[in-house]
Amino acid sequence: MNLHVKLCAGWGLSPGDLEKTPPAVEMLAYTRYVLDAGMRGDLLALKVALAPCVIGYAEIATRLASRPDAQAATNLYRVWIAEYAGAPYQEVAAKARTHLEGLADLYATAAREAELIVIFKEGRLLGNGLACGPAC
Repeated sequence: MNLHVKLCAGWGLSPGDLEKTPPAVEMLAYTRYVLDAGMRGDLLALKVALAPCVIGYAEIATRLASRPDAQAATNLYRVWIAEYAGAPYQEVAAKARTHLEGLADLYATAAREAELIVIFKEGRLLGNGLACGPAC
């Protein structure tokens, strides 16, 4: 969360501004979807719904960090890229992946495969809305 506060400060927004701002529809949709996936399913379903952001951000940032302009002063996303491509977040994502794989080994079955794919795809779609809002 501190990363997001820091990024917003760079755009002239204070923590008070953030606290006064109502949640975006895209954020509400994604977070409620993740919570619902866990409530109607199990821990595996919850972790699959979170995977597009928790693991996906690490993968996206790693790819973006390899671009020549990734750390250019003109790149508005350079702080985001550095944070999510950095070793601490990469470790978070690796642990999340390992945990997800362990849960899948225990609870995923051929019968659940289609359900888990739908959860992942819906989580990805809603998570994308967080990044680009209605423009997605």
